Amino acid sequence: MPNDMLELLLRDLSPTEIQAFVREIQTPADYALTLSVMPERTINSVKWETRGTRRRVAAASYRAWDAQTKVATREITQFATSGKLLPLGQKYIVGEFETILENLDRGMDSRELVQAVYDDVAAHVLSIKKRLELAVGDLLVDGKFSLVGENGLTLEADYKVPPANMPTAPVAWTDPTADILGDEMRWMEVLRSSGAPEPARALTSYKGWAQMMANDSYRAAYYGSVNSASTIPTAVLAPNEVNVVRTRYGLPPIERYDVKIEKDDGTDVRALPENMFFLLPPNPRQWAETQYGLTADGLILSRGANPAIVREDAPGIVVTRGYQDDPPQVWTKGSAAALPVMYVPDIHIAATVW
Repeated sequence: MPNDMLELLLRDLSPTEIQAFVREIQTPADYALTLSVMPERTINSVKWETRGTRRRVAAASYRAWDAQTKVATREITQFATSGKLLPLGQKYIVGEFETILENLDRGMDSRELVQAVYDDVAAHVLSIKKRLELAVGDLLVDGKFSLVGENGLTLEADYKVPPANMPTAPVAWTDPTADILGDEMRWMEVLRSSGAPEPARALTSYKGWAQMMANDSYRAAYYGSVNSASTIPTAVLAPNEVNVVRTRYGLPPIERYDVKIEKDDGTDVRALPENMFFLLPPNPRQWAETQYGLTADGLILSRGANPAIVREDAPGIVVTRGYQDDPPQVWTKGSAAALPVMYVPDIHIAATVW
């Protein structure tokens, strides 16, 4: 098939309009990891970087009247951490292309092709967001982002989360006699002793949350009984009663998270293990982010005398379309350069609870 006919078919698929459509696609509402735990942000670079200053300020000293003021010492540490974002994405061949060509040959317009391409564009964006939701879960569990043989790529980015911030419950929470309240209070103390901000929320699975409703320590705290088998009421707590106990003990509210992601081998995988419990800081952007940077595709679209997109729109997910004539095919490609990045490794808790 002559190239000019393929170019004619793509005339109604403007790169500018495709990118505008891409930018309108939102992250799924239940993808809490990339929406709010490590929220998404675009940066105008192919590298992530964080800079900051740590300053230790000691207490002032009293002095006698008419004595000289003490000259204090200052301890200032400047730090910078950076790394290269990784590319990810996929490519689709437009399906049923022969059927579309046959319809065009009968005088129909290209709307069928346009619809097929836009369906694939939406799928590209969702597939990238799914992979990043998994990536954030991977980092959150053990403080490491790891790839093992993914498209031949194996690597590990270790953010050095202290062992104290990744505890294991001494008694599995699936045991009703486990001291869940005591575990949480000890983990809160780990954060306080390191100077971490008070956590704003807890995150766990439905099963992890349900353990609290039937747990002896929670029921004893709610009913005001001592923690012994003979005095703990047998009634299982209601969700609002669990929250009453948490408020009474100064614990953050719980959010349930049970997202599963489809993989290309036909299986589904949880973004977070069911047996984990997390305490998360109040300002996530000072702790960790999901950063989208520049791609080669985005830079190409933003250059030239008549760029398809403005330079400010180059970072983030980019979808392009094109064709080949051997065999005749129209394709779309979704691309991004993105990673979850952790700045401060010791202001959260990632606990294994059974």
